[in-house]
Amino acid sequence: MVENRASRAESRLSRLWRLILSLLAGLVGVQSDKNRVSDFHSTSIWPFIIGGILMTAVFVLALILLVRTLAP
Repeated sequence: MVENRASRAESRLSRLWRLILSLLAGLVGVQSDKNRVSDFHSTSIWPFIIGGILMTAVFVLALILLVRTLAP
């Protein structure tokens, strides 16, 4: 029972990690064809949509903070 829970938690963490890596690779534009095909055969598109919106918002906010910090 405990092993099953640990296995599920590890699986969830693995999926989350793969999602983050895939979003970062897509944001930078270096996604491999194999990973892209794997992403398109994913069970749901919603994690990619939500993650993409969040990553883009963080990127824009980071740029704004950088410009405000460096601008006189």
